[in-house]
Amino acid sequence: MSVPWAKAIGVCLAVLALWPEQTGISPPVLSRVSGDEFIRALASHRSSLVDFYFAEHLDPNARSARGCPLLLAATVQQEWTTVRRLIDAGASVDLADGNGFTPLMAAAALGKIDILREFIGRVFSLEPIDRTGRSALSYAIASRNIEAVNLLLSVMPELGSHADDLLVTAIASGNAEVLSTITDRLPQMQDWTNGTRQALAAAVAAGDTGLIRLLLKKHASPPTLENRQVPLLAYAIASHDTHLFTMLLNCGADPNTMLPSQYDRDFLGILPRKFCNYIEDDRNVTVLMLAAGLGQNEMVQALLAAGADRNRATGRYKMLALYLAAQTGQWRSTQILLGSGPPPDQLHIEISLATQQVTVIKDGVSIFTTVCSTGRGGRYATRAGDYVITDKERNHRSTIYHVDMPYFMRLSCLDFGMHEGVVPNYPASHGCIRLPGDAARKFFAEIPIGTVVSVK
Repeated sequence: MSVPWAKAIGVCLAVLALWPEQTGISPPVLSRVSGDEFIRALASHRSSLVDFYFAEHLDPNARSARGCPLLLAATVQQEWTTVRRLIDAGASVDLADGNGFTPLMAAAALGKIDILREFIGRVFSLEPIDRTGRSALSYAIASRNIEAVNLLLSVMPELGSHADDLLVTAIASGNAEVLSTITDRLPQMQDWTNGTRQALAAAVAAGDTGLIRLLLKKHASPPTLENRQVPLLAYAIASHDTHLFTMLLNCGADPNTMLPSQYDRDFLGILPRKFCNYIEDDRNVTVLMLAAGLGQNEMVQALLAAGADRNRATGRYKMLALYLAAQTGQWRSTQILLGSGPPPDQLHIEISLATQQVTVIKDGVSIFTTVCSTGRGGRYATRAGDYVITDKERNHRSTIYHVDMPYFMRLSCLDFGMHEGVVPNYPASHGCIRLPGDAARKFFAEIPIGTVVSVK
């Protein structure tokens, strides 16, 4: 505790003590025993002086020279019999020392439930805070006494303006039950605060899925790091933090969480430059798109299983998660989003730019080879790389060149693919891979969507 009990008693200011109007209690007379003498008698267990004080009906609201009320001193010294005698004699529970420290705060810190309950019934308000900014509930939380915490919460309508401070105190207490109890009493919030961010970090570190779930439910917006706009779930994906990603998603993080229109600079710094080019000036990018474009295959599967919408498009360029996966060369994420596709070691196609040939490889063995004609070079050159057959169209017509391209098999959602066409013995197309008619029909019928096509 940052303010020891001895200091809380020893440093006091004079506070007006009002005598309560209670039937059957005689007004006190001017004390012939000082407050300091009474407190010393308590400390040294001089019961005769204490008994004399009560027998003479001396002031139960007297103070030490430094302003410590007798009831506070008795509470701190855990002289519970004397505490009750002082209350019976008319001692005010609301009197504080110079630091604003009250008997209620002391009982809460000590976890003396029966005394705490009696004080609650007599106190004017549960809201006062001392000079350190702590209330009775703060002291109960710091003491990690869940019974005292629950007792105070049972008579408090809400946590009030100090909710965040109470949460930080609960985190510092290191007691998971206390932290969960305080979190449960938090109001519904739009944005995350310093306290709720710290609570989430503590819950993640402890693997406390119940608390993570509770914190996520308390907020309308997704969790973010302090002074950051990009959601924490997106940071977990971008930094390949599978543990954090799984914890958040399993505890209720929205699988359709969107990234903000303005990205944090450090977030962009951990992304590949090629991927940044796709999203930096777009809008409504989702975490599924992020995972797909980065090739985080297990995360893509987990997001889809949690209900991520694969058909949602970005706001400006109308990009789907599938497009981002395919066009960034993430063939496995592309297959996952397509919902089909054989593993390359079972079936794939190889296209040789040097020999102008196409080969079908099954289980590591070449089972079919045909000639082809690729891009003629320059701006029409067919780009090397790994692609995926993302769709087929029997009677496709190019919207760019306005020519028919029968048996069209699009590659990675791009503007080129394999199709039937004129096949000279040299590169002649505008970028597509032209196939002889019989080969194009065979591929169209037998090669499934999702098959990987390697251009070398």
